[in-house]
Amino acid sequence: MLRSVILSLSLIIVFNLAAAAQIVNLIQQGHIDEARREIAEASTAARRDGTILYCQALLETDGQKSFQFLEAAFKAELSPEFLENDIYLTALYHMANRDYSKAATTCEAYLQHWEAGAHRSEILRLLAFASSELGQSGRSQNYLNSLVKENPQSTPGYVGKLDQARNLYNAEKYGEADKICRKLRSAEFDDAVIPALYLLSHYSLERNKIDDAILYYNILKEAHPNAIGLDDLTGKLGGYEKMSNDQVAERITGTTYSVQVGVFSVGDNARNFAGRLKKYGEPVEINEKMISGKKYYVVYAGRFLSSEKAMAFKTRLESSEKEAFQVIAR
Repeated sequence: MLRSVILSLSLIIVFNLAAAAQIVNLIQQGHIDEARREIAEASTAARRDGTILYCQALLETDGQKSFQFLEAAFKAELSPEFLENDIYLTALYHMANRDYSKAATTCEAYLQHWEAGAHRSEILRLLAFASSELGQSGRSQNYLNSLVKENPQSTPGYVGKLDQARNLYNAEKYGEADKICRKLRSAEFDDAVIPALYLLSHYSLERNKIDDAILYYNILKEAHPNAIGLDDLTGKLGGYEKMSNDQVAERITGTTYSVQVGVFSVGDNARNFAGRLKKYGEPVEINEKMISGKKYYVVYAGRFLSSEKAMAFKTRLESSEKEAFQVIAR
């Protein structure tokens, strides 16, 4: 249906486009009530064209009803000025509704008629995701490759690389995925850095690489303390604390346990925090570690011969400092 409507674009006749554009401007400026009044006054057939229906879709808070207005706008006299955005919103609706087949069809129709459209980057990403969900991994990769190639050193390109990394992780190609995420850590956009660090920590846990998971978690926590995903990682890390009753084996192998309390990119911050922890009566150490060519300062508190003692000290620290820490073997 969408294809036939779009192909007949040249037959669309627009009535009173100026009035419709005025309503869209009101919506974009946040004058919602005024926009609603304008739509309510559009009582003549000349003004109740597809563009008015499109405006109603923008104002509608219910997703299903908004989609119905979008569909009606396709069938009516929708101005070419707004048709491109209408199709993009329709693709988003299908994606949110997990109807990946319709989402892909809508996105493909968009690219046929707006090859260099304003939403091209978003459409390519939607197509890649929908194709992946439909089991078309090759097509998904091609769309992501286009997205990355067309947007070097910009947010859409970085997002495309993140999606490539997720696909590689899902395919258990961990080395390739880690390489992408480590490079993204030096990106200039937080929208790339934060999810890259999250993926590195999350998939390190998936492989039981606990020390790496803790390291990337702490880097994320220091640089972006309010990042989405930190609570999720904290919960996951809590389930991986090393617990063992075989203290004899620990003594024989020389294994000791410490509480890793932070990873800092600034040395003075690490030293200040370490000085604060000395009041607990346990040794505090700062180790330098190079990660992707950048120096970090890792702060450890305590040296214990058993994980139980380290866990007890960790609980004490967390209660006093109101933060989450991790026990690691050293």
